[in-house]
Amino acid sequence: MKPELFDPCRLDDTLLARRADWLAKAAGPDAMDRFAKKLAAFTGRRYCLITGSGRDAIRAGLAALGATKGRRVGMTDLTHPSALDCANALGARPEFLDINASNLNVSAKALQAAGPLDALIFTPMFSASAPVNLVRALALAKGFPVLEDASQIIGVSSGGRPYGSFGDISVFSLSSYKPVSFPGAKAGALLCDDPVLFKKAARAAAASPAPSPKAAPLMELKLSLLERTLAGLKKNNDAYRRALSGVKGLLIPAVGRQSQDFPVLTERKRELEKFLLARKVPLGRTYEPLHLLAGAAGSFPASTAYAAGALHLPSYPMMAESEAAFVAGLVKGFFRS
Repeated sequence: MKPELFDPCRLDDTLLARRADWLAKAAGPDAMDRFAKKLAAFTGRRYCLITGSGRDAIRAGLAALGATKGRRVGMTDLTHPSALDCANALGARPEFLDINASNLNVSAKALQAAGPLDALIFTPMFSASAPVNLVRALALAKGFPVLEDASQIIGVSSGGRPYGSFGDISVFSLSSYKPVSFPGAKAGALLCDDPVLFKKAARAAAASPAPSPKAAPLMELKLSLLERTLAGLKKNNDAYRRALSGVKGLLIPAVGRQSQDFPVLTERKRELEKFLLARKVPLGRTYEPLHLLAGAAGSFPASTAYAAGALHLPSYPMMAESEAAFVAGLVKGFFRS
């Protein structure tokens, strides 16, 4: 049977078939605890709590940091809406920060210009270099804690330290299609070094549903293979960048080479989207700026421009070079027409 094109579960299916014996041996009542310890060691953290989802991890982390009723919580304007949802659920006041148009990450200028914050959700997007040193310096100078959402940059380092090690509390989404995940299952992780914070977070997460125990062995295996997985994403994204650089009418942001999708921007977004979908190219999810979801006032030119022009080309672990070449060829043909 011919393999399905653009299959986001190709890595999962391959590992479940080829490593079935190992996965069966790794199963058991201690499998999730073992995975939690390995994820903590991977990020250089002392403690790790596996949660029912990344959203549960964010909410528990904010609660542990005291980012609750009336507290001002800063967050990039361009990220998964769970950041906004969790702040709202706790009664916090979200403060949106515009992005850097060049790499779609939170803007250093917006961070420096932000009013007083009681906490910051620091979310490196698209595996791109984010202003870690500035975040740490501002947090120290202004006395606010940082929740680092490293879901999109797992396995990447900055200054010799892995992402997931910079926040007072750090979280990962481990749900389907993430580099470390189990197909069809939701999961998340919360990590920190402070035992008091960890106990607070564990209490805050206690009422949330636990992830399926069957997910642990595959997530452990995928964590051990993460470097290889990210190398595959680099290959896809490098191929896109080589093929599409210089195409008139198309802007390619400076996202990370390990990005889990490949954003492009164009004034012809709707036309290109229709063209690619008609040819069965499964475009990735784009993000609606949080200030629009919240109906917040303010000027957010870079995130607004992203919303108007962004499409995400598919980039999956184990995606074939021919698949990336096929998509790139379609995009180039569109702009030549």
